[in-house]
Amino acid sequence: MDKITFLNELEQELDNLPRSERDKVMYEYEQYFFEQESEGKNEYQIIGALPPPKKIGKEINARSAIVSAEYRTNARTILRAIMASLGMGILSLVIILIPMIFIAIFMLIFLFVALILAMSPLILVVHGLYNGMVSLAISNYLFAFSFSGLGIVLFVSIAKLAELVYRLILKYLRWNIRTIKGSAEE
Repeated sequence: MDKITFLNELEQELDNLPRSERDKVMYEYEQYFFEQESEGKNEYQIIGALPPPKKIGKEINARSAIVSAEYRTNARTILRAIMASLGMGILSLVIILIPMIFIAIFMLIFLFVALILAMSPLILVVHGLYNGMVSLAISNYLFAFSFSGLGIVLFVSIAKLAELVYRLILKYLRWNIRTIKGSAEE
């Protein structure tokens, strides 16, 4: 593989990045080639010392996705960061994706429970109207409102848990990239 082929393959791997970011990376690699050639190395020696363009592209795409997820905190950006880092190694699949599925199911179940609890006063009234026996016992309504409060507390707890999981995933993904990059350089 020669320098032009290497750079073309690298640019194709970086196709998902914004144009300005892609141009910056390509400039850095072209500058690296220039510096190495000025030190007397030929392009084949330089390419031999570098990881394959596919691996470089995956690492840069994963780093970019993680940075994007740090600044735009939503499910789409974190999913993009997870998918980008999955391309770097199968270990990420086991450590991130499988627990992520269980956590998502756990949180959805608790969201459903929180919704039911928050709507308990409305459910009590609808149930009474549907069965034709509206309860006049104040204790039923007090319990319904206390369940509603419990549902709201559960919503807040789930939101805080989601925020914590989000930060932990980003921290793991950054660590994963550093680890993979470190093992590739050894």
